[in-house]
Amino acid sequence: MAVPTLPPPVDIDNDTKKAIIDGLKKVLACLQKNGLADEGLTYQDLISHPDVLEDFIGQFTANRPLCDDIVKAKDGQPVRDDDQMLVCNVSLHQVQQLLIRTCAKKVFEADKSAHTVTETVTKKALFGLIKKTEQVEVTRVGNDPVEERKLRELYRYLAFAWQLPLLSAYREHLTYQQIIEIGDDVLALATPEAIATVGKFDPATLKKVKAAAGPDFTDILVNRPQAIAGVAVWNRDMYEFYRKMLGDAAWAFFAREKDFFNVVASLDKPVARVYGDVLSFISSESLAEIQRLNIDKSEVLVTSLRMAFGNRLPLVLGHPNFAKDILRKVVDNLLHMSQEKDKLMASFSLTCKAMVPTVNEWLAKQPRP
Repeated sequence: MAVPTLPPPVDIDNDTKKAIIDGLKKVLACLQKNGLADEGLTYQDLISHPDVLEDFIGQFTANRPLCDDIVKAKDGQPVRDDDQMLVCNVSLHQVQQLLIRTCAKKVFEADKSAHTVTETVTKKALFGLIKKTEQVEVTRVGNDPVEERKLRELYRYLAFAWQLPLLSAYREHLTYQQIIEIGDDVLALATPEAIATVGKFDPATLKKVKAAAGPDFTDILVNRPQAIAGVAVWNRDMYEFYRKMLGDAAWAFFAREKDFFNVVASLDKPVARVYGDVLSFISSESLAEIQRLNIDKSEVLVTSLRMAFGNRLPLVLGHPNFAKDILRKVVDNLLHMSQEKDKLMASFSLTCKAMVPTVNEWLAKQPRP
């Protein structure tokens, strides 16, 4: 997913706002006339319900020619470029941004809550001759100030119809401080699940990972937000080492459980290179078994297993029971072999290929996770 670019900010005066709203009402009427929108819908419905607004935008986009006499560019021609300036001096992208933000405000302010505020009260005593000022706590029912603050920051990154189904997730899972740290990379979070995952990390962790990953931070959010946990474990040097070595498999590696990193931490860089992308799926148990070998024999085993199992290797080495049921004996045998590396590679690759039917049979008997 390519992260979209926000449209230029726009300030609108009352006349422009009125023109935009009138145009939207006319577009809605056009869609209703053609059976593309519920006849009972109003403009207020559009800006109050994210699902209704998303459908409205989708119907307009899919049936734009129907509205060519309503939505016009400054030169009077139909609009096919959403960045093109309209007769009302804003673009369609900017109109959409205004709609999304208005709808978001209503979603965030939908629930009123009671909160306590401190107010200064002046009281009179002794026939009004003496005034006494004191601080009192008063309970008010209204919009949550914390939510208002969060929305003000989130506003900056709301502009697209695909964000409408995410408004509840933004509200539920992200704090003001987290949004500050994520910044415009909020646009890289395309699903409620991704938002919920990022919401589990405190602002300090997000700041640390963003500093370590640099431009890769966006890729992490797009591909595997859980990788934030793994990136936070390593210093910048080790992050860059694994990122360069693993390529796109790095996100699966960094998304792994903390216990796995405790095992990986004992690998020096030359040994880690022997494993390569195997580190993105090998179980902790299997990694611990192979670590009993020296670097040359580790390379022989990993290379032979790759050749034997191909794209099924993650199923094999990733299964936690493979280590004790099969791999341990294989490693024991390899420990006692004393051939030169090239000869050992040739002979052991044949051994691993011969194992394939047995391992496949073993896999078939394993309970599904």
